[in-house]
Amino acid sequence: MPELAEVELARRHWHPAVGQEVLRVDTHPKTRVFRDCPARQIRQSLTSRTLTATRAHGKRLLFSFSPPVTHHQSPMTGEELHLELHLGMAGRLFAAPPGHAVEKHDHLILRTATCSLVFNDYRQFGRLQLHGGDNDPWASLPPGILDRAFTLRRVTTLVDHRPRTALKALLLDQSAFPGIGNWMADEICWKLRAHPSTPAGKVDPAALRRITRQVTRGAIRHVADKNAATSKICAEGFAPGSYVHLVPPSSWLFQHRWKPGGSCPRCHSALGRATIASRTTAWCPQCQVM
Repeated sequence: MPELAEVELARRHWHPAVGQEVLRVDTHPKTRVFRDCPARQIRQSLTSRTLTATRAHGKRLLFSFSPPVTHHQSPMTGEELHLELHLGMAGRLFAAPPGHAVEKHDHLILRTATCSLVFNDYRQFGRLQLHGGDNDPWASLPPGILDRAFTLRRVTTLVDHRPRTALKALLLDQSAFPGIGNWMADEICWKLRAHPSTPAGKVDPAALRRITRQVTRGAIRHVADKNAATSKICAEGFAPGSYVHLVPPSSWLFQHRWKPGGSCPRCHSALGRATIASRTTAWCPQCQVM
């Protein structure tokens, strides 16, 4: 599943359309991505609205729209509207020319005068939801890793409340560390020199906060910043598994964790692998002793 840096990269594919009016909305109404909100409601609600803002929080995306330019029979006409989008396992966003021909797994296309904003998801684990009103629909979400509210006190509280929880399980909890997924959790544990099964109560909260933020900044730099500036990825869009042409450097665990015979980039010991917190996990038995 896409993690916070990959989600941020996906957001950037649609962001250049901010300020443009949605002239038409195309959907595949019978696909599972509309299980939380009917395709017809999305078509009626978004047509003639202008995209005003794009946001990413953890593994979530939010696209905001102004009231419609012309009247449409929409239950949310006359108020600001937010489209929340989850990429699921294989969802991707990309911007195509305005005349983009609908492909098999293009489940949502927002067409403007200059481009087509496409949500493609061949596995259909992604989902869409509309939020109406002027209130922030994300106001109750936990602070993001790089938010000012992600304080040492908060991390200390998280650790103190779940001292027996495996470190990796705590990192994967989206109410605690929004946007951290499997590869980022392994990276954090590796940089902490902590075994992924280590009880959270044995981890220094200050080090945990510092390394988590460090990995997050690095992931955004290597995944979002570098690939958003690459013309090839901008043309192809976002796809987990092959989502980037430029990846974190070989000094990170990322490039070694699933290679046959993969070794620790720090001490060159053979990596260990097992299922921890219900996820396939890689670590260094020499550097990460429980």
